[in-house]
Amino acid sequence: MRRYIGVIAAVLSLAALGDVPVRGQEPSSTTPQSYNTATTAILVDVVVRDRKDRPILDLDASDFELLEDDVPQKIDSFTRISRGGGIGIGVRWTSPSTSVVTAAAPEPTPLASGDPAAEANTALVFDHLSSESLRLAQKATLDYVPMNGTSDVRLAVFATDPGVRMLQGYTTDRARVRQAVAGVMPSGTSASEQQAERREEVVDRRRQLIGETDQLAAAAAGGSGAALAQNAAEMGERENERKLLETELSMMGAFDSMDRERKGYDTTASLMTVVQTMLYMPGRKTVVYFSEGLPVTPVMSAQLDRVIDVCNRSNVTVYAVDAKGLRARSTLLESRKTIDELGEERLLQVASGSDRTAQPLMLQFERVEDMMKLDSRVGLAKLAEDTGGFLVEGSNDLTSAFRRIDEDHQFHYLLTYSPANTSFDGKFRSIAVKVRRPGAEVFARKGYRATRAPGTSGASFEEPAVALLNAKQLPNAFPIRAAGFSFPDPARPGLTPVLVRVGTESLAFSVDERRHTYSAQAAVVVRIRDAQGREVQRVSQQYVLTGEDTQVEAAKKGEILFYRQPDLPAGLYTVESIVLDAVGNRASARVSTLTVPDAGTPGLGMSSLVIVSRVEDTGEAARADAHSAPFYVGSQLLYPNVGEAVKKGATNELPFYFTLYGESAPRARATVQLLRNGTVLAEAPLDLPASSGARVQHVGKLPIGALPAGTYQLRIAVGEGQQHLTRTAFFTLVE
Repeated sequence: MRRYIGVIAAVLSLAALGDVPVRGQEPSSTTPQSYNTATTAILVDVVVRDRKDRPILDLDASDFELLEDDVPQKIDSFTRISRGGGIGIGVRWTSPSTSVVTAAAPEPTPLASGDPAAEANTALVFDHLSSESLRLAQKATLDYVPMNGTSDVRLAVFATDPGVRMLQGYTTDRARVRQAVAGVMPSGTSASEQQAERREEVVDRRRQLIGETDQLAAAAAGGSGAALAQNAAEMGERENERKLLETELSMMGAFDSMDRERKGYDTTASLMTVVQTMLYMPGRKTVVYFSEGLPVTPVMSAQLDRVIDVCNRSNVTVYAVDAKGLRARSTLLESRKTIDELGEERLLQVASGSDRTAQPLMLQFERVEDMMKLDSRVGLAKLAEDTGGFLVEGSNDLTSAFRRIDEDHQFHYLLTYSPANTSFDGKFRSIAVKVRRPGAEVFARKGYRATRAPGTSGASFEEPAVALLNAKQLPNAFPIRAAGFSFPDPARPGLTPVLVRVGTESLAFSVDERRHTYSAQAAVVVRIRDAQGREVQRVSQQYVLTGEDTQVEAAKKGEILFYRQPDLPAGLYTVESIVLDAVGNRASARVSTLTVPDAGTPGLGMSSLVIVSRVEDTGEAARADAHSAPFYVGSQLLYPNVGEAVKKGATNELPFYFTLYGESAPRARATVQLLRNGTVLAEAPLDLPASSGARVQHVGKLPIGALPAGTYQLRIAVGEGQQHLTRTAFFTLVE
């Protein structure tokens, strides 16, 4: 075994490295986990109205039928709710000497003061409103919130431009609410309206140019040579202008797509923030959401579903108000005009015999589809109806919306049931509430996601993956790689980078033959538990892969690299990583342990020992702070090996990396060892790079050409004075 001494002695300090290609190896299986289940009560907040849109107040438990996934459920409890306060005047806004109550039927027994079910909280959200839309929304709100008196309903005011801002916290002081509402500022003239007007101008001008070109061509056909030359020049000028206009139309389409995505992310993020302020509040929780439209593009659909999931788990009802009132421009009219443009484009193709615009035509079809989804009756209606609320649209009389919301606040029913299906699989369960009374219309949330933590705000794409992590047997349908590392920089002692890698060839791809596109979806979730088994942090991301169907084979040769940098206190942790293939309904999980050292230890600190998969030269040093970019060494970005086997024929050297921290780091001495099956094969001193600071980064090469195939352990021992630290890493060589 001493023959390996020469191998270790040849360990070199790294000056520059090229890519080190590696191939994957299946990690060992993990130990199954088991969890106990418990009965969960599902609460359903129900509003019932008659044909004249009046609340029905005299129903009993026997009048209701409740189904989950079309399976009848036993109603465990039934409560009629009558609250003492609404949002606006006319529904129990009280003053010291008066109490005004409006009710169209015998009133249910009021809830006792102090009963959590008697509480009510409402968030007024003004989302990216132009001047005219904001004026309508403010007028409706101020007209309906009286000047003085008190209310049992707590209100808060939020604005979402720029970012989400709480202008007034939850309070029963109406004067403060009115002041906050009046202080909301407009977002300015709607860019979409300006662009729509410009688009009309461009399309009209293009149509005019085409007509003029046709006339010149007809005149030139029967004219003299001079006339033909003159007409040809004019036709060329018009053709050049037409091409410029088509370029502008293409740019408008690209801007429109990006703008919708941006607005969609801003809106869903703002709504999520507002809902999270209400997660743990008792009683009825309501969001009144003033908006000019909610984009629901294919990418944003998952974001909206996430908001709806959190609302339903937290019993938050959303009432969406189309603040544009009677729209000067209908989105349906815009869709019709786009379809007309599409027809004109196709006629041009037929007339010219050219198929040059085939790709833009497909994009135009998608734009029409997206415009339909952008219409308030699609995005806003889905948000409201799926959470048990309703959409107010096509009316400048927004005050009537508050009146109806008030009635829902004051008079409704609470039903609870224990689901017959006790499996917490993270899947969506539909809820249907029916009333045995002719003409009754029921408003209730449409379902919930079956998770063990109904009060959390995790993304909807996380839940099926987390449910699989909670299963007795962890899934292992395809190869994935996962690892966690510790980099205890004094400026950020809990820095714990985690990395998950999966090849896209493992995912199922769906091909849409009509649109000639492919799609695949993957969810990556990493859950970190402490020594007591408690979840301390969760990081995740959803990946949506789309493109032309002709590129699907190339898409299957890619890689998803998930990377996050959580901060953790000192201790021992279990890192659970899972990749869920949403299209193929398959998953794979890996479990590992990680130790975060005590940040209070003085003197010398050391990161994990990292086997390097490849190195990318970025051309310039990392601009981020050192503690925020642990895998940067100068201008080189190091990609960790997270369990992949190393093929000997692909490289003769194996890169490795670690970092030392502390004032004594520059004086430290290091030793490298190579082990196999616990036996030291060789040992040699390791020369560390000179450093005048409190951080020493070392990247070295381990020659592996003479080593036989097998699994090895690399160990680095570092010491300075009385302090000694050791880090190890395993790697596997294959022929």
